[in-house]
Amino acid sequence: MKNILIAGKAEQVCENIAALLADIDCHTVSLTDGIHMRSIDVKPFDIIIISTPLKDEFGLDLAAELHGKCGAALIVMTKGELAEAVQNKIKFTGAFVIGRPCNKSALLQAIRFADIAGESLKRITEEKNRLERQIEDIKIINRAKLCLMQYLNLTEEQAHRHLQKQAMDLRKTQRQAAEDILITYTNDTAANN
Repeated sequence: MKNILIAGKAEQVCENIAALLADIDCHTVSLTDGIHMRSIDVKPFDIIIISTPLKDEFGLDLAAELHGKCGAALIVMTKGELAEAVQNKIKFTGAFVIGRPCNKSALLQAIRFADIAGESLKRITEEKNRLERQIEDIKIINRAKLCLMQYLNLTEEQAHRHLQKQAMDLRKTQRQAAEDILITYTNDTAANN
């Protein structure tokens, strides 16, 4: 079941959009202004639909802010003649822009595309985070090897073997062993952060 947050100028607008989604398995929550949208936790939502304008703002700044806050797919509905300009303004968010009036099939298609794009984005983000952790591990391990080379007069190869052996003997990861070495030789507690 998809959790969908709908923002529109009036409750009736939100209800009309929710009615178009009746055929899909989803739970919808409706809000009518940007102030309330900014005050709630948007992380549980899979898809956020913003029907511009909202009660208190147009909604493009809100879309930009939500892009940075959550991993939800964004769909922005606007007047048909404004759709291209809106898309150009918020293309950095990856939001799907739909011109109004729009029919049920166009909205459902946009939701399917947004859902697929959202899943791809989640996988890419997870991979990026994994690679960043790996790079940080390598940096700490290299700093520890440099300490071993400096304080124990080891070659790089010997320092590498020493670090691997310490990790195996203590049943720790190489990063954990490297952090221990950094603390021992440099009092570097930042390695643990």
